[in-house]
Amino acid sequence: MRSSTVTDVSTLLMIDSATARDRDDAFAVTPRPDGHGWSVEVHIAGVADVVGLGSVADEQAFLRAETRYLRDRTIPMLGDTAEQAATLTSESVRTSLQVTGTLTPAGQLVDVTVGRGQIASGRCKAVDHAQVPGALTDPEHPLHVQLAAADAAAQVLLGARRDGGALAFYDLTRGWAANEDGAIVPIAAELRTVAYVIVQELMIATNEAVALWCVEQGLPILFRNHRPNPVAGPADELMTEIAAAGGDPDLFAKLRGRLLSTLRAATYDPTVHGHYGLRLSAYTHVTSPLRRVADLINQRIILAHLDHTPTPYTPDQLAALGADLNRRTRAAREAKKNHFKHADHRLVTQEAARDLTALDARTFHKVLKTAAAGPLREEIAAELARRVDADLLTTPDVAVLIDAADPTWLPIQLRVLDTLADSHPEMGPSVVSVWRQAHPDQPPTDVETRQSGADHHPLFAARATHLGIRGAWTIATAKKPAEQAALWAALRAQLTGTDHPDSEPEWPAAPQNPKAPGPPASENPGAGIPSPPHDTTGQAVLSLDGAKISKALSNPTAWLMSLAQNNNQAPPEWEIRTDGPAHAPRFTATVHLAGHTATADATAKTAAKTASAAALVEALFAQH
Repeated sequence: MRSSTVTDVSTLLMIDSATARDRDDAFAVTPRPDGHGWSVEVHIAGVADVVGLGSVADEQAFLRAETRYLRDRTIPMLGDTAEQAATLTSESVRTSLQVTGTLTPAGQLVDVTVGRGQIASGRCKAVDHAQVPGALTDPEHPLHVQLAAADAAAQVLLGARRDGGALAFYDLTRGWAANEDGAIVPIAAELRTVAYVIVQELMIATNEAVALWCVEQGLPILFRNHRPNPVAGPADELMTEIAAAGGDPDLFAKLRGRLLSTLRAATYDPTVHGHYGLRLSAYTHVTSPLRRVADLINQRIILAHLDHTPTPYTPDQLAALGADLNRRTRAAREAKKNHFKHADHRLVTQEAARDLTALDARTFHKVLKTAAAGPLREEIAAELARRVDADLLTTPDVAVLIDAADPTWLPIQLRVLDTLADSHPEMGPSVVSVWRQAHPDQPPTDVETRQSGADHHPLFAARATHLGIRGAWTIATAKKPAEQAALWAALRAQLTGTDHPDSEPEWPAAPQNPKAPGPPASENPGAGIPSPPHDTTGQAVLSLDGAKISKALSNPTAWLMSLAQNNNQAPPEWEIRTDGPAHAPRFTATVHLAGHTATADATAKTAAKTASAAALVEALFAQH
């Protein structure tokens, strides 16, 4: 005996690619009359009514386990004939597994019913992913109301999942999303619209609702369980890392690899153990019976329960089916991992044999990463030296370089660190941050600071500890440059194994002939008469102490600050003037140091500041 059939007259949306031949689901989302939440109706294609137990199509489904989408063709799990007989369509009547409920404003699907459904001819409307954004922004579009309700409901579901601690991530611009296990997977180009989020969130909610319904009914099905891995880290931290790595393809690839290796794969089991990745107490797969055999198995069990007929599988058979699917999933995952690993290795090997100077930054990074696993090759050392001198090394390159363990790497490691510490001190924190993301199991690099000197002319000292090795104390007239230099010093100390145990920095001694103080300020200055911004009546004699102009010009701004400190002078100051139209400004920078000035201009403010510093350096050396 079959249960009563449920029908409705509202339009059911089938969102998929325009060329899809296997439409599993259709849904309608309607705002409630009281304005609090939405009524949700989801229909899943009644594949079990078409594909009989033990039929040819059923055997095909168990052999393939799922539909395979290849670049040049699709291999349907059921075969073409059975697939077309069961797929949802706007032209024909179809039976379905129907799930209805009320979605609250808090993102909870309540008052859930699960039953048999029948979809009348013409009730389903096929919608391509690319159509949805336009329909949402056009109030005159015939599907605007339905899609706007579905979009609002999906955003509420997504927000509730994130609030619950799930790793719910979508990047429709770059084409990435988190799957149910927490791994970052690509989104096909034709699916990268808000429609993808709508379908994903509604189907996740449907799978959860059916799982909870089966638990209440005491109905054994293949539940989708996902157990936590204690070393994976909290979801909020992972979300922060994913967002930070989005603009760096190499770092993003590393993060994806780490998630694949640390997040456990979900399994099919006839008992409930919860889903860690989705942060749900119960979950299953029922929404894709055309594409996944687990969904077909579950639909058969649920429909038999609704029809009051014997269950199609014994408990032992159900457990064996789940175990077999888990085994095949593990084997496929391992084969895929090995395929891409070997393909990438072949590519890197080919590129390493070419002229390294012709490689782009990303390819060179891969070559460097592979080379760092063994002794240093002469051509790699030469290319590293060339790139660091030409200012072409990236932060990820340096993070990989300092990981090279073979002692043959030490000379080039130190050369790169010393060059960048001098020319790009600001890269120090970034290098440490990238290294830390690649080694989340290692302790963070700590920085301690001290302050000395008068309030109007302070000095700052910093020391960093990397992998238990303390670097040398570094001193600067500002805290940030001191910390940046300290991080470079710590990396160098760790590479050489030189620990610096001094508990306090060695502050520079006061100069023998400090600058004489100026006359006291007037007790009654003229109102509204500002004092000159800089005293240009005399230039202080600055001691260059055997400095080399080549080193000074490699980072003139930092060198001038150090020169001021060594000569007991106030730090250099810059005046910036902007000329030209807004779309093509020209910046003029004038630097002042102890009565000495220099001016330069450029199309960028930072470039003008650096150019003025370089001009002053050249002038000081010319005077010297």
